[in-house]
Amino acid sequence: MAFRYTRPRLRHNLLTLILLAIMVAIGSTDAFAEAWRRLVTTLPEPALLIGGSLVLHLITFWGLAALYHVVDARDWPRFIAKHRIQDGPRRRPPTGRVLRVVLLNQLFWSPMMLVGMTGALLARGWSASPELPGVGRLVLELAGLGACSVLVFYTTHRFLHRPWWMKHVHRVHHEFRTTGALASEYAHPFEFCVGNFLTLALGVVVLAPSLASIYAFTVLGIMTVVVHHGGYAIPWAPWPVHHDWHHHRFNEMFGTLGVLDRLLGTDGSFRSFTDGEVR
Repeated sequence: MAFRYTRPRLRHNLLTLILLAIMVAIGSTDAFAEAWRRLVTTLPEPALLIGGSLVLHLITFWGLAALYHVVDARDWPRFIAKHRIQDGPRRRPPTGRVLRVVLLNQLFWSPMMLVGMTGALLARGWSASPELPGVGRLVLELAGLGACSVLVFYTTHRFLHRPWWMKHVHRVHHEFRTTGALASEYAHPFEFCVGNFLTLALGVVVLAPSLASIYAFTVLGIMTVVVHHGGYAIPWAPWPVHHDWHHHRFNEMFGTLGVLDRLLGTDGSFRSFTDGEVR
């Protein structure tokens, strides 16, 4: 089994920046602003938060999962397939079990957690605005949500690697020794609710951003976590090599970006890698 290591480069953020630019461009049109106003004034806030977030979650997740499935199954298109991180046979749990676990998490536990998030937001006086936020506010809110998610994921993920939690909870996720897109939401219900959902939702409750920021962060967040588990170091997509290494070896690289791993000394041997292959 060979593990292909590539250094992160600035262009790895290109896909995220393009998606953000597209969101801003669409949001700046009069037609979208009017459609947004009608949406927000027509539907109640619980429907906007629960239904809207869940729909965006499912569309983003399954759209990307389908793309990665084609690449895995056909080794095509080559401009993506050639960037596979781990060579050799894929070490993954049976697809049928994966689908059952993922769908249970998405269609049962995710709505339950969204209900809780919505209740917490409304309890603190949050309301959906019919006016779209400006670019500056959108970027600032996304940056705040991103910082919260980095802290929450590292903390909960490292906690789940404590012996009891690893044996009884987190081992489910680590049945994927070779990562795949579906691995991103293949987890024990406790891990899905605390490690996955709270990573994206706690910052929403704490910062109470605009609805548009919540929607944008949902799309960008789900895209990032799927790409991190996709198994391919695509040069223009979020850098997944560190998390792929975590599935390969288990005992280091607990964070989403690698920054907290470097600061807290949990990058171990990974820090010494250079471009090339590790066996």
